[in-house]
Amino acid sequence: MNLAWTVIARGSHTLTRLGPLLWNFFCYCSRGVKRRLFQTSFPYHSAIMESTPRASFNDLPAEIVAIVIKYAAEPTFTQDEEYEPTNLYSTARELCLVSRTFRHLALPIVLHTVLLDFDNMPAFLHALRMQNEYAQTYPALRFEYTPHVRNIWIGECLDECPSDAPVDSSLTSEPVSDLDLIAPLLLGASSLAIDFSCLYLVTSCIERAWTRMDKSTDRESLPLPWNTKTLTLSRMSCDTWEMATLASGSAFLASITHFIALPPEEDDTYLHILFRTRRGVGPQNYATPLWMSYVPWNSFERLERASLVFPRVQLPFDMFEYSIGAKLHAELLTLPGSMLKGRRVPAEIQGSKDTEEGYFSLQDGNAAVSDEDFVSLNDVHVAVSDHPVHFCAMTTCGSCVHPDWQKVWASGLQAEGRWVL
Repeated sequence: MNLAWTVIARGSHTLTRLGPLLWNFFCYCSRGVKRRLFQTSFPYHSAIMESTPRASFNDLPAEIVAIVIKYAAEPTFTQDEEYEPTNLYSTARELCLVSRTFRHLALPIVLHTVLLDFDNMPAFLHALRMQNEYAQTYPALRFEYTPHVRNIWIGECLDECPSDAPVDSSLTSEPVSDLDLIAPLLLGASSLAIDFSCLYLVTSCIERAWTRMDKSTDRESLPLPWNTKTLTLSRMSCDTWEMATLASGSAFLASITHFIALPPEEDDTYLHILFRTRRGVGPQNYATPLWMSYVPWNSFERLERASLVFPRVQLPFDMFEYSIGAKLHAELLTLPGSMLKGRRVPAEIQGSKDTEEGYFSLQDGNAAVSDEDFVSLNDVHVAVSDHPVHFCAMTTCGSCVHPDWQKVWASGLQAEGRWVL
């Protein structure tokens, strides 16, 4: 069997923990050895070879084999070495090439957390088309992706975003659009991350699902056509939210319990560094980014917490090192949802009300500064990353989110709100 989604791959460094017996087995798998797989034997440690009969993989109980396959297929997002997103799933891919049984064991692990961008989106959409064709032509080969996708990240897709134009197929009776194929995965995941510029894609999926639900005669008793609880938006901007103007979009936002902005835009990063280095804010204070005033917070009726990221700035700060791409430790600030709904968005998070610093960024001859413009750092949860991460500098970054942030998100931030770097 061939795993259609082959662009995303992973190295097999984690298998070294499986021990010599199973490591040898997976080395054979990675070289494409499929024939006589269960007839191949592997020696135990040489010290006991004379007293112990030779063992083979097929001597293991089926339950143990399943555990080993699932363990090997799991991507290691927290790997310490240089992050290579194209190597995340290579072991799982090789396992899927062994047999149909191995494929059905490995694919749910692969699909648990899906990372998509303009590089691999075409291959993933092709995989969805194949599964749709298998459903009508070769049902035994079909694998339903949607129930297994828990977290999905969609980066900037440029011209590769799924289209709502129907695609004809010689093997299926009706043309189906890529948007129709990917919508169940997007809306079925409990945690969804997407570039803010691509939020229209989510809006389109929601509107389609909402329209179908509207046509139901028993609409009131139907559950919402999405499972999303955590919404992560990357590269936030001050653009308007079209989603919030639609009944479907408002219902979607009302169901979100955790909002994450990750990573900060280049301008927001630079301004935070500038405020800290010029002492425009105090050493424990944070000026909230301007985009926060454009978010329709009142639409997030069930919002429990919102998280945003700042670079850690310690004086003296080397601005030149930052400008050429040096990594910085990150601070994750998580605010209670109640601080954002039904009130003016706070302009600053203050570590101390006694400091004379911190009002510089708010001073305006025509604007009055009130207590509502500030929240106390005591009411905010702050976590610092163990390792530095890439913050985009305006002189060094292109238009795409650095893979470091995919790693941060995929490692569990989207579910637990915790650092894993």
